[in-house]
Amino acid sequence: MTTVVKRPTGRDEVTEALLDAAKRLFATSGPADVSLRGIAREAGVNHGLVYRHFGTRDDLVDRLLERMATDWTARTQATDDFTTALDSILAPPDEAEASAGSWIRLLAWSLLIDSPEASGAAQRRYATLDLLPAMLDDETLDDAAVTTATALALVFGWRFFHPFIRAALHLEATDFAELHHAMSDAVRRLVST
Repeated sequence: MTTVVKRPTGRDEVTEALLDAAKRLFATSGPADVSLRGIAREAGVNHGLVYRHFGTRDDLVDRLLERMATDWTARTQATDDFTTALDSILAPPDEAEASAGSWIRLLAWSLLIDSPEASGAAQRRYATLDLLPAMLDDETLDDAAVTTATALALVFGWRFFHPFIRAALHLEATDFAELHHAMSDAVRRLVST
C-alpha cells in the first residue's frame, strides 16, 4: 500500500513546509551542505516557490532563525528558569530538546558569515537571549548580564568545540555523556555562585 503525501498548498502551508524542511536539513547537515533545491525537495514543493516565498537563501535562514528563536523564547518564558534555558542550548544533538541547539548552531554559522554591521534580521537572531539575565537573582542587572555572558561562553564553547577539546585534552576515551553532564554541572555552579 502506497502512502500519498499531500503537497502543501497556499502561501502559509508552503512557507511552513519550507521552514520545517530547512530546520530538519540544517539539524542534520552543515548549512553549507544544504541547498535551496534540497529544501524544496524535502518540503515537497517546486524549487521556484522558495524564491517566491523567501527570495534568497539568506532570507530563508533569517526567517528560520527568527522562528526558532521565537519558539525557544516561548519555552524559556514558560519555565522561567535560567539553567533549564541553558540546558536546552547545551543539549546533545541526539536529545529531543536539541532543537535549541540546532538554532544556536545555525545562529553561529550565520553570524560568522554576516558582516559585523548586519542589522535587522541579525538583531532578531540573538536578541531573545536578553531575557536570561532577569532570571538570575544577582544584585544588579549588570552582574546578571556578566554571569549570563560567561555561562553562554561556556555553553557555546562546549557545544561547538567539544570534538577539538576532547582530542586536545586526550579525553576521547571518556564517555561523552559524562563530559557533557560535567559541563552542565559547571554551568550550574557558575550560576549559583
